[in-house]
Amino acid sequence: MRKGIKDKLKVYAVDAAMIFLVTQFTVVAKADRQKRDCAETYKIMQESHLYSDSNKSTEMLIEKIEEKAKVAGISKDEKQILLRIAMAEAEGEGVYGKAYVIRVVLNRVQSEEFPDTIKKVVFQKNQFSPVRDNGRYWDVEPDAECYEAYNMIENGWDESAGALYFSRTGSSPWMQENTTFLYEVGNHSFYR
Repeated sequence: MRKGIKDKLKVYAVDAAMIFLVTQFTVVAKADRQKRDCAETYKIMQESHLYSDSNKSTEMLIEKIEEKAKVAGISKDEKQILLRIAMAEAEGEGVYGKAYVIRVVLNRVQSEEFPDTIKKVVFQKNQFSPVRDNGRYWDVEPDAECYEAYNMIENGWDESAGALYFSRTGSSPWMQENTTFLYEVGNHSFYR
């Protein structure tokens, strides 16, 4: 009888050990899966540039939404001003050249350094030479590229890096000495 009890206890012990090992394996496997899921989530966030600072990311998202709403809220007259100044300043510069000109105007509207409306920015004295008397602004008709550039911006495109100025490359010693060079697009240099 004693031998039977010992054998049963051994079987129970082996069963208990197996249950314990299976439970441990399950816990470790779950932890490993969670670790992989976290790593995958982090990778996705990193690729989306949302990992660095969640408050900063939220602020950037809000800014993008507000910017899109501002562009969507542009009146017909303001849109025509943007299209005409893009054509007058960047005819022959392609869609992106025109888009950068429009972005500069919109960046200025958002800046504390400039007037707060599209019309006031474009017609501010000594800022955009095509709007002077007999300037190109008054004679140009926006082409399809101007409309495409405007549509890009309306859909959230902004690679302007906050540019506030531009000039034909090499033509403005003042900008070269008083602002920060950002990049060139076509025949224009952009500054902040």
